[in-house]
Amino acid sequence: MFVTATVSCVSVMMAVTVTKKEFDKFLARDKHCYHCGLEDETLVPQHRRNRGMGGSKRLNNASNIVVVCSQSNGQFESHSGAAMAAEKYGWKLRAGQESLTTPVFDAFDGVWYLLDDNFGKKEIPPAETEGTP
Repeated sequence: MFVTATVSCVSVMMAVTVTKKEFDKFLARDKHCYHCGLEDETLVPQHRRNRGMGGSKRLNNASNIVVVCSQSNGQFESHSGAAMAAEKYGWKLRAGQESLTTPVFDAFDGVWYLLDDNFGKKEIPPAETEGTP
């Protein structure tokens, strides 16, 4: 299945990697783009740890996906500077990082969370996030 999305006035095709039912659960959990706070039809699932060519169903677990707008998703995937920033905030994971134990930052709300595989999230108290950006 493919979905058409508009990114910076350019129509692009992207493969759907989660079902609508799953994506609705991500939207219920995340509410908006973790990068900019946007709440519109451009929201897409962002795999924190890349699935690789052909994809891996194993990486479709709820803790490995956050909601971002399609513009942020495109930046994270195509620009090294944006990818580095995404890694800093847990929106992207480096090899060896685990989605269940690596916090993710909701920049719009200014809160760090640990995500679970049941579409839940737990706020991390500020004292436990000292040293994170």
